[in-house]
Amino acid sequence: MDKKLDFSLLKKLTELGGISGRETQVAAFLKSQLSRCADSITTDTLGNLIVYKKGTSAKNLLLCAHMDEVGLMVRFIDEGGFLRFTTVGGIDPRTLLAQRVHLHTKEGILPGVIGTKPAHITTLADRAAAIPVSDLFIDVGLPAVEVKKYVEVGDWAVLDRPYSEMSGGIVCAKALDNRAGVFILAELLRLMKNPFYNIYGVFTVQEEVGARGAATAAYGVKADISLCLDTTGAADIPSVRPQDYIVRLGGGVGITALDARSITPVGLLEALKEICRTNRIPYQVRVAPRGGTDAGAVHLSKTGVLSCGLSLPTRNIHSNVEMVAKRDIEAMFALTACVAKEGVLL
Repeated sequence: MDKKLDFSLLKKLTELGGISGRETQVAAFLKSQLSRCADSITTDTLGNLIVYKKGTSAKNLLLCAHMDEVGLMVRFIDEGGFLRFTTVGGIDPRTLLAQRVHLHTKEGILPGVIGTKPAHITTLADRAAAIPVSDLFIDVGLPAVEVKKYVEVGDWAVLDRPYSEMSGGIVCAKALDNRAGVFILAELLRLMKNPFYNIYGVFTVQEEVGARGAATAAYGVKADISLCLDTTGAADIPSVRPQDYIVRLGGGVGITALDARSITPVGLLEALKEICRTNRIPYQVRVAPRGGTDAGAVHLSKTGVLSCGLSLPTRNIHSNVEMVAKRDIEAMFALTACVAKEGVLL
């Protein structure tokens, strides 16, 4: 497929809020965008959005991309009206201080900021120590009596940062993990005509807390093969040795050989590499001693599913300034489209 990707859709996706277990806004948007290009769209009990597109063969391809982003959940409202919170998903507390947030409440979105004790009343020891989440709070600028009219324990928040396009085809935004993968899958479903496989495009929930949605979705699909579209940390930055980069930003789609949750079968790994070589798709092999994707849950479903995680190199992952390269997005799209259109020779 030679049609260009519509990156305005990626912008809209990153601006939506949807932490693990609270993905309904993202699912509703995707359903509105894809209803005209799908043979069916369903939602399962856990909240996975399953978009089916009939192919020309009897074989089934399961494509997963998780909708959830890391975020925060209110656990306590103190006497001053300040909100104590816990993180949902893996967030480094160092990235949270002095950030703006959008707090999702029953009354709508309430803006706030994350604060802690200011520098001019801290000690040298305070400033030298890492700041734990327990020392942070959300300040919405209202007295406690007003805060409690709007906010309840269990309300959730996402970081507030607009989408921007930087020099060199770099995109910077919050929630690129994994709205970038969601974008690729959505564009594939929109643009793909007459695929070889029957495509089950599943926009999964709760990946950031243990790939829970993928586990239930895979159980409901009799898949012959599965690709899970996600991001991965690109550590090609100062102070990291080249042997520890894992993947490089702009180096192409990451094809996972191994991570902490899955090992790609050698036949599938080699077939995907050959597709890239044949079609001149830039790729890099991902060997990651830590982390995992939906593939870790999918490959264990029932009697097992041939699965591989495709990974998009992402700097500053799990922050509100995540960075990805458009050329890597295009490479992941191209590889996934080749598999869907022509099949995989194993």
